[in-house]
Amino acid sequence: MVELLIAVALGILFSWAILDVTLTSTRTNREVELTSEMVENGRYLSHLLKSEIRLAGFYGRLESYSSGAVAQPDACVDLASADLINGMTFPLFGLDGVAASSTTCSGDTMLTGSDTLLIRRADTNFVITTAGLSANQHYLQGTIDAMVLDIGTNKASFNLLEKDGVTLAPIREYHQDIYYIDDSNVFKRSRLVNGAYTPEPLIEGVDDFQVVYGIDRSGDGIPNADGANAAFIELPATATEWENVVSVKVFLVLSSTNSAPGANDPKTYAYADKAGITFSDSKKRHLFSSVARLTNVSIKRAGL
Repeated sequence: MVELLIAVALGILFSWAILDVTLTSTRTNREVELTSEMVENGRYLSHLLKSEIRLAGFYGRLESYSSGAVAQPDACVDLASADLINGMTFPLFGLDGVAASSTTCSGDTMLTGSDTLLIRRADTNFVITTAGLSANQHYLQGTIDAMVLDIGTNKASFNLLEKDGVTLAPIREYHQDIYYIDDSNVFKRSRLVNGAYTPEPLIEGVDDFQVVYGIDRSGDGIPNADGANAAFIELPATATEWENVVSVKVFLVLSSTNSAPGANDPKTYAYADKAGITFSDSKKRHLFSSVARLTNVSIKRAGL
């Protein structure tokens, strides 16, 4: 009887040990899975934004451009070709710390306190024929010193020629994209396609998106301070500052899309103009930061 009790006790002990190891292994595997998902999403989003920011102000072979506009066009309502031409003066635009219940041009409610970023550029691919142009899509045709921006239905407008006097100059789709987080923590890109904005979900589980702008105050193509004016600021205050943006710092706080059993996030985050940011849940989190140069803008300013 005593031997039987000892055997039962040992069996229970071993079973408990095996169960504990199994549960620990399952929990660890789940944490690794959630962390891997979060890191992969963060890297993808950081890479995408850096690539897009570097292309801001890319207008094909056009050497330099300014329409002389003294103010940013309204990104939501100023969508006629003339308005978009004025917007080309400002490769970037954004909002800082959006208020509660603020909505995008497409009607999405944005995450309170997050930033938005609008990028203007031409596509890197091009065609040399007006055949197949989409009627309401905006296109940019450019040479070194001339340009046309119009919708595809106005095919006759795209009449710039190469030096041979016969071949059409390259025609590229014109992009005006807005990046933001909606109130469900989904990072989205709202694209101006065929005369209207179309939201495109990119990544879930984004808790914050902050942008800091580097201003070229001396015309040398790099951010620099000027007296009391800092090199990097939270939001350009004037049209001139927007036109002089040559670099951007991006901060993204990503969390796992599901909770990790038994885990918590004890870290305190500080980034952009924010400090003392904490979260009280069991999700895995990471702060991603990167810096991107507006290559086309800064190189031309530097005279390279």
